[in-house]
Amino acid sequence: MTAPARALLDAASNESDEAAVPLWLVGGAVRDLALGRTAHDLDLALAEDTARFAARVVARLRGVGYGDVEADVEPRFGTASVRLSVGSALVRLDLARLRSERYVAPGALPTVEFTNDLGADLARRDFSVNAMALGLAGGVADVLVDPFEGLVDLGAQRLRVLHARSFEDDATRLWRGARTAAVFDLAPDAATARLIADGTGYLDTISGERISAEMSFTARRGRAGRTLALAETWGVLRGTHPALRLDAATVRALRHRPGPLPVEVFMAVLLAPLPERAGILQRLAVSRVIATTVEQTARLLASAVGGATSPGVLATLAGTSEAARTAARWLGPESQPALQRDLARWERTRPILDAAALMRLGVPQGPPLGAALDGLRRARYLGTLVTRAEAEREVRRVIAAGGDAGW
Repeated sequence: MTAPARALLDAASNESDEAAVPLWLVGGAVRDLALGRTAHDLDLALAEDTARFAARVVARLRGVGYGDVEADVEPRFGTASVRLSVGSALVRLDLARLRSERYVAPGALPTVEFTNDLGADLARRDFSVNAMALGLAGGVADVLVDPFEGLVDLGAQRLRVLHARSFEDDATRLWRGARTAAVFDLAPDAATARLIADGTGYLDTISGERISAEMSFTARRGRAGRTLALAETWGVLRGTHPALRLDAATVRALRHRPGPLPVEVFMAVLLAPLPERAGILQRLAVSRVIATTVEQTARLLASAVGGATSPGVLATLAGTSEAARTAARWLGPESQPALQRDLARWERTRPILDAAALMRLGVPQGPPLGAALDGLRRARYLGTLVTRAEAEREVRRVIAAGGDAGW
């Protein structure tokens, strides 16, 4: 662990010991540690008000010289987080009060009841490999609680859902299941496979924002290509939107990129090749940044078809984001390099004469001035006008002719 992360965990553990409040490491971090991997998320659970506990952890950290530390609280779900900044490093500790959950309708957010029962808290989770707890402090240090035999399933490389209504209650678990299976090389057991097949019908009960969040986690977690392949095989893509599928170009683009991906690039690689992307974007309720990146990527792909690209087309592509250019290069590795070299050259090209010089030659302000600047830029890009003298002669010729430059 980094020193700031260690300081966060020590402060929470010390507070737990002094208050005699059992503190548990829960969820994916226990799974990661069992596999000998780095724990990406430090999720802690306790049977106490997390807001008060977080405030005391903040006070401890400030007491030993950490000034840039603060807590955020979500009372409805009994959660809190403590964030610590040290230089450019930002680390976070997530705290959750032990709770049970009840779903009143498929896809609805759960009704939460706080509890002192760790078993009830673990039972509300998604898969056995994510339903383990490791005691850290407060009288439970080094105690492993594994009521659903998650360690056995890890050893057998098995993905097993906790109960039959899991996907009906919360169909986002289908995305999490594909991600967990992909990252840890797990396969669903027969019962879980049947529940997955039945559960895809409940994806339409989930808001676009919640599904987009799961897709963002998929991008950041790594092995996105494998996750999407499983999601397609399981029917999760089709259940998310009838037109959502894996294009062959997407498969190629992600094949040799197993690490974390920028979310905008991931979404563009998935959606830009699909003709139905507008409807999918609407269903997913994505941010404007993501929607723009997807559409820019699609334009880059379409513009690379047919060889040389005209200045007029390049002008429509100018200012395309780097995320879109990256996604397009991954999707079109044969055609995009040439197009993007031309685009970069177009963006560097400036008219030989500026607006002031054109007005001194007699070009009036307004549309004629804009047309002249655009024409001189195209001519310089194409190499038909190279020197300032050539440009001035051409401008004088057009003015003398009394017409539009026609560039």
